[in-house]
Amino acid sequence: MIEMKEKQRAGESSSRIQAADTHRFHAWRDTFWQFLRYCLVGGTNTLIDVLMLNILLWRFPTHNVQTLVLYNSIAYASGTFSSLFFNKCWTFRYKQRTTCKVVVRFAISLVLEVLLSNALVWLAGKALQAMITSPVLWANGSKLVAVVCGTAASYTLMRFWVFTGRSSSRRQSPSQLHR
Repeated sequence: MIEMKEKQRAGESSSRIQAADTHRFHAWRDTFWQFLRYCLVGGTNTLIDVLMLNILLWRFPTHNVQTLVLYNSIAYASGTFSSLFFNKCWTFRYKQRTTCKVVVRFAISLVLEVLLSNALVWLAGKALQAMITSPVLWANGSKLVAVVCGTAASYTLMRFWVFTGRSSSRRQSPSQLHR
C-alpha cells in the first residue's frame, strides 16, 4: 500500500514537472512569436520613420547634430501613428478595451522612446561625424544605431508596462493546468 502511494506520488511529481516544462516551452515560443510580430510592426514604423528622416534631409540638408535630433523627433513621431493599433491588436493581442490608462502609458512610453532615440542619435552622430562626410550617410548611420539599440527597450516598455493585461497569447501557469 505504501509502495503504491509512493509510485503514485512519483507519477504525479513527474507529470507536474512535465507540465511545467511544457508551460515553459509554450511561454518561450509565444514570447518569440510575439517579439517577431513586434519587429514586423516596428519594421513598418521604422520604414516610415527613416523615410521621413530622409525626406527632411533631402529637403533641408544638415551636418548639425542638434538639427539631426530635431529631424529624428519629427521622423520618429511620424512612424508611431499605426503603432498603437497594430501593437494592441496584433502584437500583444490585448483584448481589453483601449482605456485612457493604456493610451497615456503608450504616449509616455513613446516620449521615453523618442528621448532614448534622440540620445542615441546624438551620441552616434557625434561619434560618426568625423568619419562620414556625407550628411545622408552620417544621419542614416546614426539612426541605425538608435534603431538597433532602442528596439529592446521599446519592446520591454510595450510588453511589461503598456499592454499588461491578460492577452489571448499568454498561457495558464502549471498550477492552473491541474485544477
